[in-house]
Amino acid sequence: MADPKEALKKKIADLKEQVAKQSAAGKDSKHDPALRKLRKDLKRAQRKLALLTPLNHDQKVARVTKLTDLLAKRLSELTQGAKKVQANPYVRSIKKKTKSLNKRKKKLDRIAKKLAAKAAAKSAPAAPAASAAPAAEVEKK
Repeated sequence: MADPKEALKKKIADLKEQVAKQSAAGKDSKHDPALRKLRKDLKRAQRKLALLTPLNHDQKVARVTKLTDLLAKRLSELTQGAKKVQANPYVRSIKKKTKSLNKRKKKLDRIAKKLAAKAAAKSAPAAPAASAAPAAEVEKK
């Protein structure tokens, strides 16, 4: 059976090519139903591929950091020079999103600590095990 990732990649490449041809022909994506369907199928295939290829820990950290920075920038733009910050309805939603991203960042930090502890545990037992064996022989005497 074919690899689903490879099949999706091929489908995405074909759909991108078709969308490019349609756009080059001068068709409008908002008004042409065929082009809209192609773009919709392309986005669906891209989402499926994203689900099949999970990010590693470093990529997740980089993504959360980037999103946090973008939100902080937008929040500073909205609140800059404003006397009543809460009058703007976007401020609360951005603060809520920032809070959830900070929670995710803390969770990723905890996972990083666990991974580091596992890596240290794997490398550490090799050295103490060698030194523990002679100590056991000394106690027998």
